[in-house]
Amino acid sequence: MKSENLIHVKLEYKEARQSKKDVLSLEMTLLKILRTIKEYHPLRLEELRIKLRLYRKIKELITDMGKLQITLPKLKIPEILKEEEGLEGSKIKEIKTGRYDRSLEAQLREIQDKLNKLQM
Repeated sequence: MKSENLIHVKLEYKEARQSKKDVLSLEMTLLKILRTIKEYHPLRLEELRIKLRLYRKIKELITDMGKLQITLPKLKIPEILKEEEGLEGSKIKEIKTGRYDRSLEAQLREIQDKLNKLQM
């Protein structure tokens, strides 16, 4: 190995401790982001499946309505009786429980413990 000019930087104890806290906090944040990304993928796939099913049902419904309009006789309704009615759909929310990667949780706990020790 060639001889190199090394530069040393001296850090005070408080600075070193603070930088270690910052690095651990950053690592913890990155692990949380990774966990969120892992949870997102299956939810996105489920969303696409539901959208595909909905698209097929709507297409089937449009086809059935066209057949029904051809089959049924045309009615002559006076202009006075014509009214448009708005339909209100009910919103259904599904709550999914995600599976957490146990190793990520363990790493997050370790980092939190290290942060707590440094703050003492």
